[in-house]
Amino acid sequence: MGTMQDHMEMLEKHIAFLKSLDTDEYFDKEEEEISQYAGTVMKELARMGSDATGELVGLLSTDFTWSCYLALKILRESKDPQAVPALIDFLKKDSDDSLANEEAMFALQDIGDPTIPVLLEELKQNFEHKRYHFYLVGAFTGIIGPVPYEFMMQVTKEFLGNPAHYRGWFHIDDFTYNFVKQARAEAIPLLRQVLEVRTLSGSEKEELRDTIRALEDPAAYQKEVQDTAKELTDTSQNLYS
Repeated sequence: MGTMQDHMEMLEKHIAFLKSLDTDEYFDKEEEEISQYAGTVMKELARMGSDATGELVGLLSTDFTWSCYLALKILRESKDPQAVPALIDFLKKDSDDSLANEEAMFALQDIGDPTIPVLLEELKQNFEHKRYHFYLVGAFTGIIGPVPYEFMMQVTKEFLGNPAHYRGWFHIDDFTYNFVKQARAEAIPLLRQVLEVRTLSGSEKEELRDTIRALEDPAAYQKEVQDTAKELTDTSQNLYS
């Protein structure tokens, strides 16, 4: 069995490896290729769990770097609640790196219940000051459970009662989308009422209709999404063949 010093040296070695990917040599590589290349190191860091969390959150950056993205993937795998504040802070910086933002959102979702009180407080403060962070909302509403569901219902009812208060900063179609993940069809009547709000744009109404259809018949909606994706892929292949 290795000593604590051996353990720390291995941790430092793995973190140095991740940092070594932040060079021009790797910048234009595809995500799949980088993840495969770093796969062994990522698995070992995930196995280290909370011992590696401090070093991993130190790699989080608002500029695109492979070390940041891979650190997020590792944190998603290790599911250490100690990473929650850093993941939230990362998303609050509104990075333009959509890959990293999505991975941070999924990491919070996968950590699950320990993130709920922290995210709930964050969203309440944001909404009080009319701030909307897309990925923070997605992280919270994508955690299946009574607390996220009840908050979604509460805010949707408040929007319905006073849509003018939410105009210009809130995205009702995005906020309600994860009713599908919550698998709570009882939200359908409320969503149908929201559809009647006159100030909604055409795209917002279309997104809401999609959410309702997905709640009414999940299997049929999933097949429709898959068929559409296949059509787009086939069209793209035909264009370049």
